[in-house]
Amino acid sequence: MWHNGKPISQPALDRGLQFGDGHFTTLVIRHGQPEFWPRHWQRLTEASQRLGMALPPRHEIEQLFQLIVQQQPNCVVKIIVTRGYSERGYAPSVDGSVNWYVTTAPLPTWQQRALHVEQAEFQLAIQPRLAGLKTLNRLEQVLLAQERTERQVDDLIVCDSSLHIVEAISSNLFWYDGVNWRIPQLKNAGIAGIMQAEICAAVLPKAIPTNAVWNDLISADQAFVCNTVLGPRPIGQIGSRQLPQQGLPEVVNTWYLNVLSKSS
Repeated sequence: MWHNGKPISQPALDRGLQFGDGHFTTLVIRHGQPEFWPRHWQRLTEASQRLGMALPPRHEIEQLFQLIVQQQPNCVVKIIVTRGYSERGYAPSVDGSVNWYVTTAPLPTWQQRALHVEQAEFQLAIQPRLAGLKTLNRLEQVLLAQERTERQVDDLIVCDSSLHIVEAISSNLFWYDGVNWRIPQLKNAGIAGIMQAEICAAVLPKAIPTNAVWNDLISADQAFVCNTVLGPRPIGQIGSRQLPQQGLPEVVNTWYLNVLSKSS
C-alpha cells in the first residue's frame, strides 16, 4: 500500500475510508457535561443495529469524556464508528470488530441572526433503509455546502428527488404555517437530529411531521433550523420572501437559554 506516493506497511484500510461504512454523532460538552448524551448514545446504538455493526462499549466512551473535560470543559466532540479494516471487496468481515474515533473542536458561540435560505438545486437520494441515520456517506452534504458557497446564502433547504422538503444542509427544519408547527417527514431521506428531538419533546410536542413541498414552506409565518452544535437559529427570509416573524419562537428561545446556562 502507498500513502501520498510513499509505501506503508499497513495491509488494509478502514472501511469507513473505503466505503463510508460507518456512522457518527456530533455532540457538545458544556460546563464539563456531554449535552443530551442519552440521545446521542441511542443514535449510535440504532445506527449500529440497522447497519448490522458492533458498537464500542459505552463506558469506554464515557471514560474518554472524563479525560477530555479536564482540558476542554466546553467543546464539540465527534464520535465516529466504522466497521473496522478490510483489504478489498464490499462484503464485511464476520469478526465483528469496529474502530472508533473521537475528535474535538472549539465550541462556537450561539448566533441568533435571522438567516436567508434558498431552495437547493441539488436533491437528496431516496433510500428508506438509511433514512434518519447519520452515516459516513456525506458526499451529498459536501456538494450542498459547495452550492451554498457559490450562491452566497446562509443555508439551503434541501428536497429529495420526489421534491419533498427534507432538511437544511446540516440542520433540521421547523416552520409555522399559521396554525401548526411542522417538521419534514424523514422516512425516505435525511437525518433524525438530536436537537430536533429535544425541541419536539420539550417545547413543541405537537409539531407535525409533514410531506411538504417548497410552496408549503415559502408561505410560512415563522421558521427556524437547529442542530446540536449551532443550536436553534431563526430564518428571516425564504427565497425572496421576508417572513412575518423573524425571530425564534419564544418557548424555544427560553428553553435553549436554559440549556446554555446549565449542564443537561
